[in-house]
Amino acid sequence: MHRSGTSWLAGSLQELGLEMGEVSTKDPHNAKGNRESPVLMEIHDGVLKDSEGSWKRPPKKVRWSDERRAALAAHITDMDTRFPGGWGFKDPRALLVFEEWLRQAPRIARAGIFRHPLAVHRSLAARSDRFDEGRSVELWCAYNERLVAEHRRSPFPVVQFDVGADELFHGLSRVAQHLELPQAQRGSAFFDPSLVHNDDAGGEQVPRRCRELWTYLGAQVER
Repeated sequence: MHRSGTSWLAGSLQELGLEMGEVSTKDPHNAKGNRESPVLMEIHDGVLKDSEGSWKRPPKKVRWSDERRAALAAHITDMDTRFPGGWGFKDPRALLVFEEWLRQAPRIARAGIFRHPLAVHRSLAARSDRFDEGRSVELWCAYNERLVAEHRRSPFPVVQFDVGADELFHGLSRVAQHLELPQAQRGSAFFDPSLVHNDDAGGEQVPRRCRELWTYLGAQVER
């Protein structure tokens, strides 16, 4: 889900040796950048638009046109050529369009990260007053339902973002080792606590609609 620490995880993995190609390193809402590829953002946004939806309005059914499939195949081929030792990408939208990724890259390795839904809501609301709590929670569920479904299909490391630094870096280490990164044992300096906002939801009750997903994800985190 957006605003869940995905940029921190991607940036930290990049620092530990994950090749990501050209990604954003500075954005209006993220001082260190969201670490997303503009090529993939265009493809994923295009698929969602073709499906009469968007990142904040997940479509009921996703439609990949031949043109979008070809664009994804070209990007995968280009990255495979440039980084034969392996590469990665980060984009929360991928959860909404992941079936085509599995078709074109069936051996893709995955990692997940989640955050308290009310902390996510406050982060979304800080960017746009169009996000009331109900809408944010609905969106949190839409994304994390897909994350849980994919994890149940084929498990992978899951990290919780709103925890202490030691636990956060323990999760990062697990992911780095899972991805067999060349510098997996080296500590990461990417995390900057001063850039984490709206993260005071630790004592708040998880909204009822989210509890089953929250419980499942929490059970996957190695403490």
